Amino acid sequence: MIASLENNAAITLKPGAVLTVTGANNENDAKREVADFLASSERSDLGYFLISKDYFLLYLKSGSSAHGIA
Repeated sequence: MIASLENNAAITLKPGAVLTVTGANNENDAKREVADFLASSERSDLGYFLISKDYFLLYLKSGSSAHGIA
């Protein structure tokens, strides 16, 4: 489950935001939760990567992955 503070959290997400996943059995389940959350929220402009157990950093996708993270 993705922890959020408001109902329209996906709309207001910005690059640099950190998502917390709770209740996942392992890292793959947590990644799937984040991917499903972004897909269901139609946020294909954002990518993510694991920064710590259950915490994911969002970044803006671009043509070059270096630009998206920087």
